[in-house]
Amino acid sequence: MSTRQYRIAQAVALSLCVPSFSFAAGSEQLSEVIVTTTAFHGAPDDVVHPVVVLSGDALRQQMGSSLGETLARQPGITATWYGPAASRPIIRGLGGDRVMMLEDGVAALDLSGLSEDHATSTEDAVARQVEIIKGPATLLYGSGAVGGAVNVVTRRIPSQQPMQGLQTSAELRGDSASKQRAAVGTLDAALSEDLSVHADGHYKANNDITIPGGTLVNSDSHGGGGSLGFSLLNDGGFVGLSAGALMQNYGIPQAAGLPAGGPRIDMKQTRLSLRSEQSLGEGPLQRVSLSATHSLYEHAELEDDGSIATQFTQNGTEARIALDHLLGDFKGTVGFQYRRIDFSTGGTLSFVPATLTNTPAAFAFEQYAIGPVTLEGGLRAEYQHIAVTATPALPSYSGLATSGSLGALWRIAAPVALALNVTHSDRHPTATELYADGEHEATQQYLVGDSSLQRETATAVDLTLRGHQGVHWELSAYTNRFKDYIYLAPTTQISSGLPVFNYKQADANFVGFEAEVTLPLLQGGDHRLDLRLAADSVQGKLADGSKLPQLPPLHFGGEVLGSWGNWNASASVWRYTAQNNVASYESPTDGYTLVGASLNHRWTLGDGGSLLMFINGSNLTDQLARRHSSPLKDIAPLPGRSVTAGLRLAL
Repeated sequence: MSTRQYRIAQAVALSLCVPSFSFAAGSEQLSEVIVTTTAFHGAPDDVVHPVVVLSGDALRQQMGSSLGETLARQPGITATWYGPAASRPIIRGLGGDRVMMLEDGVAALDLSGLSEDHATSTEDAVARQVEIIKGPATLLYGSGAVGGAVNVVTRRIPSQQPMQGLQTSAELRGDSASKQRAAVGTLDAALSEDLSVHADGHYKANNDITIPGGTLVNSDSHGGGGSLGFSLLNDGGFVGLSAGALMQNYGIPQAAGLPAGGPRIDMKQTRLSLRSEQSLGEGPLQRVSLSATHSLYEHAELEDDGSIATQFTQNGTEARIALDHLLGDFKGTVGFQYRRIDFSTGGTLSFVPATLTNTPAAFAFEQYAIGPVTLEGGLRAEYQHIAVTATPALPSYSGLATSGSLGALWRIAAPVALALNVTHSDRHPTATELYADGEHEATQQYLVGDSSLQRETATAVDLTLRGHQGVHWELSAYTNRFKDYIYLAPTTQISSGLPVFNYKQADANFVGFEAEVTLPLLQGGDHRLDLRLAADSVQGKLADGSKLPQLPPLHFGGEVLGSWGNWNASASVWRYTAQNNVASYESPTDGYTLVGASLNHRWTLGDGGSLLMFINGSNLTDQLARRHSSPLKDIAPLPGRSVTAGLRLAL
């Protein structure tokens, strides 16, 4: 981004100064939004770290072809875009393993962080809400998530009885750009006073997507999954189990004009989970929480003829226990976590050796309130050992990562609060960064790791000012300084017909801002009209001044949102500026403007049921839009003009 553009961005931020707008009338919203990813399960306004929560109709309206696309319109967030199926969230310019993917507070245990062409196994189609914690606010879950965390909250293990004893929902949706066909259904039932069950299932399929001037070859996908869970409940808590499965087959897009075909990915995951929470009464020990998940994940990267180029298999287990306490004016949580990852590869193009990773960790988080100021502090110690099981000649990796944070939330006046966070975090290198040596056909790179890589450390400062009364607004500025930042660097070499990229380390710095405001234009009776404006930007460079790749450009725009009775509508315009400050080996990206609109209506049925009809239009001017954060931007632009329509029945 040029100096002129950055000055414009600063002016926009200062003029905007938030939570995402949620429809006021007849909305299928939760009675109270609680951020479960934080230590104290508070409301969004009480969380020290910047947080976004999508739920109810707001989540349904923004649902995309994958979790990354669902979140990509939020300030400070973009996505990788390897096509409709594989699009992982990027938070404040950081992606991969630096953004932790969670389901109900437990790691996804998939391989989406290993490479950008791998789809995440967390499925927003069955989500009750999606939580996005920005910045290194994840000491409870892992030291390496310096970018943030995305937690998909489900009902797969019921934590309370259904309000009506039996609740069901069914949704059908489709869109014109990809000819998507999607269906999802859920059931929650109380079989007795202390036994609840949950079941869900979903299916999604799409053809090759339509782009301005043509079709994106090999971008089709199909897949589905489901789960079954139950809980035993009592007055103080619950204990429950669930079993789930996910299957997906999708193509990696190819340049227009090429013959049909190209690499495909066939993935599957089975997941067994245990969760329990129990109140311990009114003493200093308040509550104990236990969770454990075992995942078997497999995915094959297929050649045109169906043969397996690379086969990935991962057995993953994570268990954690946390004890909440209240000691005088201090409240907090302490706990232990253990993760074991047994990873192996096969096929003709196996570029990462088999490894066994063990990661025990201990954490503590404390909070202390002094009048209008709430202080928070956290510590995490995480030991990691990676042993190469397929090639014993390669050295193992062992290291201790220590991370800590200090934060304060000052409620200056009733509607205004100021939050400051300072975090120091360590990140262990991954097995891919340490040991990769081979061609990865899906990304068209020959990857070379470095077994001498050391821990990466980051010091982040985040300042947020927000007000939520009448006019809802929030302004955040942050900096993130890395020592020994691990990155993928190009070389002049060619191996097996592919350019060689080496994993290296160097100091780096990220700086950026996010701003959002919702202005009430008209209110009265059962109608409301609001204007929402937002902007965000991030810049990053290495210590020698060279630019880091795939950083999103300045993004700004707004939308008008209206509700009257059981009708809701919106119209939006979002501008993504050109990205000309690029790394040495990547091309610049032209700017583009996306115009969208939506309309929905809710019919109220008997006994608390409802029927929601929705229709959304995106990229209505059919702009050629290339997302700079996508490694395939020169091959795979975003979809052209598209209309999505659907029905959701809840009983």
